[in-house]
Amino acid sequence: MTVAILYRWRLKPGREGDFRRAWEEATRLIHQTCASYGACLHDGEDGLVWSYALWPSEAQRQACFSGRDWLEIECFQVMQSAIAERYDEVRLKISSDLIAMRGRALDVPVLESERLVLRPLQIEDAEALFAALGDQASMTYWSRPALESLDEVRSYMRWNITGEGVQTFAITRKGAIETALGWVVLIDNKPGTAELGYILVPGARGEGIAREACQRVMTYATSARQLRRVFADIDPDNQASIRLVEALGFEREGRFKAAWETHLGVRDSLIFGFVPETSPDPDVGS
Repeated sequence: MTVAILYRWRLKPGREGDFRRAWEEATRLIHQTCASYGACLHDGEDGLVWSYALWPSEAQRQACFSGRDWLEIECFQVMQSAIAERYDEVRLKISSDLIAMRGRALDVPVLESERLVLRPLQIEDAEALFAALGDQASMTYWSRPALESLDEVRSYMRWNITGEGVQTFAITRKGAIETALGWVVLIDNKPGTAELGYILVPGARGEGIAREACQRVMTYATSARQLRRVFADIDPDNQASIRLVEALGFEREGRFKAAWETHLGVRDSLIFGFVPETSPDPDVGS
């Protein structure tokens, strides 16, 4: 049963911006690691900061926070340092849900390449993408194991479609744009930077589709959006993804020890970054 959690904090004066940025990063990380439904942050008239977090179930929330030391991660440390006073969390069981789905915080334009049309991801793509998100081999190096049902896929996709600072492009072939072959996602990080992610259904591999789609999104990211840096976070054993980002011009920047705890156990993380050589022309790639 879907559950909601209310959190309340009183912040230290002057630390509001630090807290908000750290909260956004932490919320994205929890979603990516544990498949939460995300959260909203609110400024209350009582001077407190409120957060409303949504989960598929209480058991899934408990599993996320047991056995993980989230406070070892910098964004969680920044959040804690900005809090002057915290209050008991409140757990709510949702009996009726009539909240309309929010529009995207960032518009997702339609992009084209030689063979592909990259359009906004939509919930109707869940059935096609179950071939990847429900495939254990495809999800080996993700932060969670393969999803087991279409309902889980739809729940997981919700953040990709409506999450703040997220642009998810469904990969489709020209002439068959109704069928999603995968996605490419840009996840805003610090101002002017974003993380690149991608997945492709098994039946579309071996044709250079992932590289073509990612290249088109990278052109958009560094020209139309004028991002100064795009990075990718990759498991050291994921050689296919490493080859892909290197082919796109990414350079290895470092290795984080024990960065993730997934279904594979504790895993290191390789960070690859791309920085345009010159200031991009805003009229290119729009």
